[in-house]
Amino acid sequence: MLTENALCLSGGRNQVVYRAGTGPALVYLHGLYGVSGDAPFIEALARCYAVTAPLAPGFAELAELDDLHDIHDLALRYDDLLDALELEQAVLVGHSFGAMIAAEIAAHTPGRISRLVLLSPLGLWSDAYPVADLWGVPPAELASLLYTDPAAAPAVGPITDVEAAVARVRGMTAVARFLWPIPDRGLSRRLRRVRAQTLVIHGEQDRFVPVQYAHDFVALMPSASAHILPGAGHMLPTEALESSLTAVDSFLSAKPVRTEVHV
Repeated sequence: MLTENALCLSGGRNQVVYRAGTGPALVYLHGLYGVSGDAPFIEALARCYAVTAPLAPGFAELAELDDLHDIHDLALRYDDLLDALELEQAVLVGHSFGAMIAAEIAAHTPGRISRLVLLSPLGLWSDAYPVADLWGVPPAELASLLYTDPAAAPAVGPITDVEAAVARVRGMTAVARFLWPIPDRGLSRRLRRVRAQTLVIHGEQDRFVPVQYAHDFVALMPSASAHILPGAGHMLPTEALESSLTAVDSFLSAKPVRTEVHV
């Protein structure tokens, strides 16, 4: 069960976080639909880890985006969060939008992240296999874009709960701030700075972020490997929960390999 807390960051800012589990500390950065969208995966991670899952700026209040002028400000906000959590080094796991942020944090503060897991990461761009325009897809077709089997998507239907509708719009507005119109805000030039051993997990049938991007991430980082899940789409924490969890556990439990990285 996830519990909600508020942390005070430097400068008097507040940060909503969700926590679960005991064990080694792990910070989880959620995907497109907030912490609630990835909750089953977070709770599964909490079987072995003390998980802290911050709610990305803008998901609680759009005013949180006012002081975030670019992706650099966003990465530094998360560095402030790690300070508030008193984590000199952190294990960082992110999905989709959260994986992009995790990669940015590891590139901006390379000595701070000990292990990095990127599930279905956004953040790169190739004209040869472009990331799909999430905001140009009719709502009725969104499940087919994000899931291999649209039936695996949570039933949405018409939203009658005004609060839920506002929260969804608010979250997607926050995501668009850093992803639209093209998600690469220079991450491809910064990935060489990442020191953490990194695992990129990607669905082979991802229609939103083509699987080629997994190999692009690996090629741009000094110590990274890819784990491709056959038959899976973009929403790994939902439709490939157990296989994703197995890959994460295997990677995080492996003995670290010492590497020399020049940045």
